[in-house]
Amino acid sequence: MLSVPVPASADDDSSDSEPAVTPYRPTVSNPASLPNPGWIEGEFGGLYTHADDDSRSASVPWLVKYAIGENYGILVGGNAYVTSAPVGARTSGGIGDLSVEWKQAFPLSEHAAFGFEAGEIVPTAAHSLGVGKPATIVNGIFSVDAGPVHIDLNAGGTRYTTHAPGVSAWQSAWAGAVSWSLVQGWGAAVEFSGTQQHGAATQSQLLGAINYNRSAHLVFDFGMAYGLAHATHDTSVFAGATVLLGRVNQGRSTTGH
Repeated sequence: MLSVPVPASADDDSSDSEPAVTPYRPTVSNPASLPNPGWIEGEFGGLYTHADDDSRSASVPWLVKYAIGENYGILVGGNAYVTSAPVGARTSGGIGDLSVEWKQAFPLSEHAAFGFEAGEIVPTAAHSLGVGKPATIVNGIFSVDAGPVHIDLNAGGTRYTTHAPGVSAWQSAWAGAVSWSLVQGWGAAVEFSGTQQHGAATQSQLLGAINYNRSAHLVFDFGMAYGLAHATHDTSVFAGATVLLGRVNQGRSTTGH
């Protein structure tokens, strides 16, 4: 988890107070924790990547999170828009793919938990901008507070229906992030992550990010990632926010602000 939650005001009524959000962005890894049950959180941002070969891409990622219970919930996300500008080719752009996942947390103590995510990528994007056909995603998580730092370790992958000849259908993925508090309201994170797929080049990157807790229900983030693979050293910059959208309670929704 990247942010340091800011408590709601002590003057708020406990039944109506807005809980602190639980940001998953902008790191690749997710924490084992879920949002406060009954509340809907949204994550929105922008990502721009400049590759070594001078090709460019950009996307507008989003994620909506809803915890049905304290330790289980649903994640729905994707890219509102994706653009790709390969060298020597025409720039293409459009809506990205959609993902739907089930998430389950398994608390071990107040400071440690396992987590599991599984779901499907729905190919809503044009073939050149997405997976082409449905893909299955799984992710295992271990999160722990170790003194002043929080650690998230993820391992899983994606099974693609469509893949290049000689390339396996399964792509494994891993990520490890460390986050900590800075001055009041500010936090930082460093993450090392990568993917491996038989028949394709192994990819890895180093990410650094800063976040600002504007309030208990609004957290901003920005940062940069640098590719560490032998063949490519892509550079990415990003910025975004996690916001409390509202509460679902006995058939009515109360909008967060």
